[in-house]
Amino acid sequence: MHKKIIKKLFSLKNPTSDDLAHIKRNLSKEYKMPYPSNISLLREYHNLVKNKRIKKSKAIEDLLRVRPVRSLSGVVNVSVLTKPYACPGICTFCPKEENIPKSYLSGEPAVERAKRLNYDPYLQVKKRIEVLKSTGHNVQKIDLRIIGGTWSYYEKEYKIWFVKECFNACNQTKSNTLFEAQKLNEKAKHRIVGLSFETRPDFITKKELLEMRELGATKIEIGVQSIYDNVLKKTKRGHNVATTIKATKLLKDAGFKVSYQVMLNLPLSTPKKDLEMLKELFTNEDFKPDYLKIYPCALIKNTPLYNDFKKGTYKPYSEKELINLIKEIKKQIPYYVRIERIIRDIPAPLIVKGGAKVSNLRQVIDREIQKENWQCK
Repeated sequence: MHKKIIKKLFSLKNPTSDDLAHIKRNLSKEYKMPYPSNISLLREYHNLVKNKRIKKSKAIEDLLRVRPVRSLSGVVNVSVLTKPYACPGICTFCPKEENIPKSYLSGEPAVERAKRLNYDPYLQVKKRIEVLKSTGHNVQKIDLRIIGGTWSYYEKEYKIWFVKECFNACNQTKSNTLFEAQKLNEKAKHRIVGLSFETRPDFITKKELLEMRELGATKIEIGVQSIYDNVLKKTKRGHNVATTIKATKLLKDAGFKVSYQVMLNLPLSTPKKDLEMLKELFTNEDFKPDYLKIYPCALIKNTPLYNDFKKGTYKPYSEKELINLIKEIKKQIPYYVRIERIIRDIPAPLIVKGGAKVSNLRQVIDREIQKENWQCK
């Protein structure tokens, strides 16, 4: 059946996704077989090309590609999780699960991949590239994102080894030193064109930036969360806004791209205050990040914040409040800023209450924006 689907697609001049769905549906009924996935069709297509039964077709490859947005820019994102390790923070909103880096939870896609592979960086990168390739993506250019606990808090030897193994996976060979792996990668089949770490503003120092540069970093994600000192103090974040300003300046002066992680709906915040915060991020010269991740606070049971919720001193935003807030925020973001996320990958069943339980929040908001006939800058 798979071969017949591919051949029928080739018989059409400009096949569309509707054509593909129609062919799948008809042949599934004819052969009384389950509806085939695009992944299995891609596999069959590549076999036919390899055996010279059909000619290579970019149009067919584009049509069968799973989630084409993943490689629309020509670069694919590969996220790799570090091992479980102690965290210097005691944030009230942050969940902790045994044998998982703090703030991450079972059920998140990157976490599940890392757990299966025992947090081995080489295997995580290798397997992720294989999956992306099998779903039709070009994997020549890799944007490597190293996530997990606070990167700056890990031992230096571990960090060097971890990054080296990521490069080794892309090089498809083993190097003895990080420098050797980096040089090999310049002409490798899978080139790392971007490398980011996530850390806290209070760990950004000149010494730390030199180390990050030697490791090959191009972008640093910092957990800003809020630019209001009373909110930071209430959530026991462990730093103030002055620390964020200093960290931002150091990062920009050192030539790094800066990504902010900010949280909505933290204690002492309101929708109005959150909107004001996002406006200030892009009007105040002390901030102005290049990238932005918006994380609505997810109310998780095994956190101090959940105790506040049970006492009635914390209330999560409703779905409507959160959607309306994020729509207003999106209107304020300058054209040069890329919004990388507007929600975490935390499984909805783990979230007790609130708008953050809507796991496809970005899609819901995009649909509303289209109905209202406006678009982001």
